[in-house]
Amino acid sequence: MKKTAFYLLFVFGLIIATARTASAGAVSFGDLEMAGYLKNETSWKMAGGLREFMKVKNIFDLKMNYKFTEWLEFFTEVNYWYDHTFDIEGKYQDIVRSENNVKLKRPTKVNEWLRDCYFDVYTPRLDMRLGRQQVVWGATDGVRILDMVNPLDYREWTIKDYSELRIPLWMANIEGELMMNGHLQLLVIPDYEPNYYAPAGSPYALRTVVAGAEASANPFVTVTTIDERPGKKFENTKIGLRWRNIVESGVLSGLEYTLNYLHTYDFASSAYTRTTFGPGGVNIQLTRRAEQIEVIGGSFSKSITKGLVGDILKGWTIRGEIAYIQNGAMNYGTDKSIAGTVDVDQLLYALGFDKVFWTNWEFSTQFIQMRYDSQEVFDQDQYTLLFGPTRGPLDEVENLVTMRIATDFLYDRIKPEVLIIYGDDNDWRISPKVNFEYNDHWTFSTGVHVFEGHAQHLNGQFDGNDQVFFEAKYSW
Repeated sequence: MKKTAFYLLFVFGLIIATARTASAGAVSFGDLEMAGYLKNETSWKMAGGLREFMKVKNIFDLKMNYKFTEWLEFFTEVNYWYDHTFDIEGKYQDIVRSENNVKLKRPTKVNEWLRDCYFDVYTPRLDMRLGRQQVVWGATDGVRILDMVNPLDYREWTIKDYSELRIPLWMANIEGELMMNGHLQLLVIPDYEPNYYAPAGSPYALRTVVAGAEASANPFVTVTTIDERPGKKFENTKIGLRWRNIVESGVLSGLEYTLNYLHTYDFASSAYTRTTFGPGGVNIQLTRRAEQIEVIGGSFSKSITKGLVGDILKGWTIRGEIAYIQNGAMNYGTDKSIAGTVDVDQLLYALGFDKVFWTNWEFSTQFIQMRYDSQEVFDQDQYTLLFGPTRGPLDEVENLVTMRIATDFLYDRIKPEVLIIYGDDNDWRISPKVNFEYNDHWTFSTGVHVFEGHAQHLNGQFDGNDQVFFEAKYSW
């Protein structure tokens, strides 16, 4: 039945798509505009000679915008998909039989296929967006610094664009112009969703998820898991504030900056353990608790139009982000083993440099540093802080460097690019790809994702998941 529903949606998309083939753009029915795409994403595991599928995903996406008046509009996006990998590859059959893991194949709840769904209200000095949406603060490549308003879907790690990874939340997003080029944004978010982590045994299961499954499989260990989410109460409402301004004159003319504050809950959920010993073996009670945190930070971006000495720095854009996270919680222990939980303050910042060379060669590089300061004492001779995604030892200071190079050929039809992320523990990710716009409707993409490093680190945990991918997309 679910497969039939998907194919009906797919055919419906084809009918709409073929209804207008002369030119790209939304299909209009009076005040209603519709646009969307049909897409196939297929990837093969490089290990073993491309004989194993990692993804065979068909996607139907439909966007609709209805204009009631000049000051009121409604927008919604439906994104339904089916991943045939879990039918084709027998190794995944067991993990998708569980009701909780069927979502690896397809969306199972409304909030999984309903993306944005909101009303836009426009006034001369104040704009409001009310409903289910995603809010983007900051724009670093590969790592989130300020972009912490929405949780993430990690079923494919972070190899997709963050616009596809963010999980929308129901909220009120209000922004007003208080002065020329000065805007104040207020977010009121009663909704909470945790990050989604793929279960053990799936292609991109995090090492910490696998470690938990291994512990539960031990016949002498009984693990009881309790999820504590914030209740739907007024005092649990999340609040965000952002001041955004552009300097108009002086030495800093053209500088765009923001000041950000976010009162929220950690989407990763902290793990608290309680271990007891009985006649039947070891009993572990694991409590996953969403901790209330405060995020204070800001960002800036400035294009250099005049060289400091000659043409040095002329044409470069310098940008940065910083976030201080207070009252966070992290586990400590040994590799793959949690000994306890402590309060940790985090300081995250990024400094980026962008420039276009030879007309159409885009170059971007970033330096990112993450500092962790434990506010509680634990035996540091025996234990270390543990890195959330891998449950491996975490240094008090972690450094990342990224580089992105992109260009285009044939009047913007062929767009090659490469993204490189390097961590100071010799942890790598290299992702080259090529986008080919055949015409105004058809787009094809191909590339590879290569991971290198130790299993305890960010990308090294997927060292065996190098893949080749191909995508075909029809838009209307």
